[in-house]
Amino acid sequence: MKNNYQLLIKFKLDEPFNINYIKNQCNQYPNYKILVEVQNTKGITSSMLKQLDENVGIRIAGAYDEERISRYKGQTFGKETTEDYYYNSVIYTRNETIKILEEIEKIEFGINKNWSSIQKLIYIYDRLKTGIMYDPKYEQRFSSETRSLRGLITKQTVCAGYAVILKEFLDRNNIVCEFARGGTKSGETSGHAWNIVTIDGKKYPIDLTWDNSVFRSGKSGSFEFLGQDVSTFSKRHHPAPGEKTQDYEHTLSQINPQLLKQIYTQMGVARARDYSSTTYHGVRNDGSRFIVAQIGDLKKDNTTYYRYYFVEISKDGKKQLPLILYGETNITRMVESKKFGEKLPPNLEDAISNILFSRENIADSIFKKTYYIGRVGKNAVGNKIELVSSYQEIPKPQEKRELFTYPTRRYTRSNGSVFIAQQMFDKAQQANGIYYMRYDILEMVNENGKEVLKKNTVYTERNFFKDTRQSMVDDYLSRERLDRKVREAGGYIGYYDENGVRTYNPKLVEYFETSKRIDIDSISKQNQPNNIPIKIIPTFSELKDLASKYELFIDLNDQHGSDISKIKIRDIKTGQIQTDKTIIDKAIFANIWLEAAGVKVYGDEPRPGEKYAFNGSSEELYNTICKELLDSCKRKGVIDTVDLLRKIDDINNYKYNKDIIVKLFRTPYQTEIINKLFLESLGISQPVQIPETLYTMGYAGNLAYGDNEQKRR
Repeated sequence: MKNNYQLLIKFKLDEPFNINYIKNQCNQYPNYKILVEVQNTKGITSSMLKQLDENVGIRIAGAYDEERISRYKGQTFGKETTEDYYYNSVIYTRNETIKILEEIEKIEFGINKNWSSIQKLIYIYDRLKTGIMYDPKYEQRFSSETRSLRGLITKQTVCAGYAVILKEFLDRNNIVCEFARGGTKSGETSGHAWNIVTIDGKKYPIDLTWDNSVFRSGKSGSFEFLGQDVSTFSKRHHPAPGEKTQDYEHTLSQINPQLLKQIYTQMGVARARDYSSTTYHGVRNDGSRFIVAQIGDLKKDNTTYYRYYFVEISKDGKKQLPLILYGETNITRMVESKKFGEKLPPNLEDAISNILFSRENIADSIFKKTYYIGRVGKNAVGNKIELVSSYQEIPKPQEKRELFTYPTRRYTRSNGSVFIAQQMFDKAQQANGIYYMRYDILEMVNENGKEVLKKNTVYTERNFFKDTRQSMVDDYLSRERLDRKVREAGGYIGYYDENGVRTYNPKLVEYFETSKRIDIDSISKQNQPNNIPIKIIPTFSELKDLASKYELFIDLNDQHGSDISKIKIRDIKTGQIQTDKTIIDKAIFANIWLEAAGVKVYGDEPRPGEKYAFNGSSEELYNTICKELLDSCKRKGVIDTVDLLRKIDDINNYKYNKDIIVKLFRTPYQTEIINKLFLESLGISQPVQIPETLYTMGYAGNLAYGDNEQKRR
C-alpha cells in the first residue's frame, strides 16, 4: 500500500462509519499501520476517533476523490505524479484528524437545524472567510499543508485549501458542492481553485479565496464572490478541460447580492465576531505600546471611514481603558501587507504608530469633542502618498467631527474584566410595535492562550447606560451570557428590571429569532415590490436579461405611424421585431433603465453602460424606486416623479441617485411608458393625470426644491 500502510479499511460514499469494526481490526492486527479511507467526514465526530489507536491514519478523500485522481492520471505535481499527490496529501494522522474535526465542530455548533441550504452556506462561508487567512508564506510550506484540511488547524491556507475545506463542510451538511480547478486567464488550465454549489437545482459559482482577500483589505461584510454575476465570474475563472462543469455562462446562476445581505442580516451571523486578523500591535518611537483593531468600515459621502478599537498598554504591561476611534486610514491593509512581505509606502507604519495613534492626536480629538482622529495621508502625488509629519497637520473639519457621536461607556466587572459598549442608534428603533436599542459590546478575551477582540451586537428595550447596578454588569452583561444570547436569541437580551429579574418581550424574541428557515425563492418573492407579479414589473434580474436581449430602434419605414409608434423593440441577435405587447413595454423600460443607470461605460461591455446599470447599488436603487412608484400610484393614481426625486437621498445612499431618476423621466414618452407599466401592475388601465416629466437636473431641481436646489447641490 501507499505511504507504508499495511491495511486499508475503505468506506464508500454514504456508507455508515463503523467505529467498532475499525477497533476490531486494530485489535486483530495490533502491529499494523492501518489506513481508514472515507469520502468525507459526514457522521464522524472527534470523540469517535479518540477511541482509535494512534497508528491509524485517516484519508478524507473529499475533493481529491477517485474520479479526480483518474481524471488527472499521468500528470505531474511538483516532484510526484498528480495521482500520488491527490491520494497522499489528504492522508492525516489520527491526531491531525481529531484536531480538524474539533475545529469543524466548533463552527458547526453555530448552525441551526432549521436553516435552509442557503443559510448554512452563508454561515459557513462567513466563518471560513473571516477565520482562515491566506498563507503569506505558502511557498515555504508543503503543498499537503496548504491544499488540504490542515488549514483548519493552522488557520492559514491557499485557494485549493479554501475550496477543499468549504467542500468538506458542505458535504457534511448535505449541500452538493464541486471542487473546481483551472486558471484565471483564458487558456490557463491550472493555478487557481474555487467551488460550485448546487441549491434547489441551480448551480452557483463561489470563490472563497478572493472574498477572503476582500475581507483582508478591510471590507468586513463582503460577499462579492458568493453573489457575483456569472458573466463577470466567468472572465476570471476558466475551468480546466476535465472539470465537471463547463460553459459557465449557460450553466451557472447568480445569487442576488441584495438577497444575500438580507439573509445574512436576518440570520444574525455578524452579531458575534472576533477581530484577531485585523489587530495591530503598535510600538511608538518612545517604546510605548498600544493595540488597535479595525472593527468595521462605513461609507459616507463617497469617503470610507474605519472604526477602531484602541487600548493603550502601560509600562507594566497592563491594558488601560479602551476607546472607540474613527479615521480614514485602513489599518487592516497595512497589517496584511506586512504579513505578505509587501513593500509599504515609506514611513507609513511610522506615521500610523507615532502620529495617527499618538497620545497627542487622540487627546487633540477628545479635546475637540470627537473620536475622529483623521488620516495620515495628506495628498496623492502620482502613485505616491504624501504623509503628515505631525498630528497638527491632520485635518479634522467640523463636518467630520460631527459624524461619529455614538454614546459610549466603559465597564469593569467584579472579576476585573473590561469591556466597552456603544449605542448604535441615535434613537430607539421599532419592531413588532416595540421600541428597542442596539448596542455593540467589544471586549478583549483570552482564547487558547491568545488575546482576541470580540464584538457582540445586542438589542434591548432599556438604555442600560443609565443603570448603575454592578449586578447588571456582572450578570446581565456577563461574557457567558453575551455569547449565549447571540446563539439563542439573535442578540436580544431583554432587560434587567428594578428587582433584578431578567425580562423578555415575546414580540422581540420572535423578531430577533435567527433560527427561522429562509429560502432563496421565498425571500425573492418577499422582495418583489408590494408582491406585484413578476410578469407585470420586471425583477432586476429580468430587467438585465431584457436589456441584453432587446434594443430600441426607430422604424423609419413606418410611414403611417406617429413618432412614438415608430419606436420598436428588436432582438439584438436575430434582428426580429418583437410584437408581444407584454414584452415590448418591459423591454422598453429595460432600455430606459440601461440608458439612465449606465452612468459609466467600459469598452468590453456587450451593451454600453451595462456594468453600472446592473451592479449591486443599482439593484438596490431599482427596488427602492419600484416600491416608491407603486406607493404613489396607489395613493395618487400616478407616479410621483417629483416626490421620488425629493426623498430619494433619505432612503437610498447611491451617489448617482438623482442623476438616474432625472434620466429615467427626461422625456414625456419615457415618463408615460413607466407610468403606464406601474398603473397596469395595479390593474389600472387608464391614467387619471399626466405624470411630471423631469427633463433636466436644473428643471427637476426647481420642481422639487424651488430656489433651494442650488444651495443643496
